[in-house]
Amino acid sequence: MEHIFKDSKSCIEYFKKRNLNKSHVVDVLVEFILLYDFQDILNGFLQEDVVRRDTVGVVFSSEFDKNDEEYFGENKVLFYYGTDEDWEDIVTHEELCNYLEAACDFYIEKHPEHTEDTEKLLLKIKAKYNVKD
Repeated sequence: MEHIFKDSKSCIEYFKKRNLNKSHVVDVLVEFILLYDFQDILNGFLQEDVVRRDTVGVVFSSEFDKNDEEYFGENKVLFYYGTDEDWEDIVTHEELCNYLEAACDFYIEKHPEHTEDTEKLLLKIKAKYNVKD
């Protein structure tokens, strides 16, 4: 348990050093990196079908019609961590890619054997949203 707490803390610092400070995006990604199969998570981002639980998850604006009450803007991604509406952050596709790049870099530091696959998935995600380096 102490190992996960330590990794969680260092991962949060990793995002902060890159000025990626949307806390609920960071919280969700830290959980995905440490507690899930991160390769599956990246594939989920590519397919716009990422894990959703009652208290943690990702929602893509493309899931809603512009007239829907829940619609939160074009080309956006909502991260939630908790059950309250105050516990969510919305990012653009470009911001999403910035957060995912940091998450991938941290993940690769911990799992260098997954470098090639992780980098390929990130490039595919960036290409999907026309995000350049």
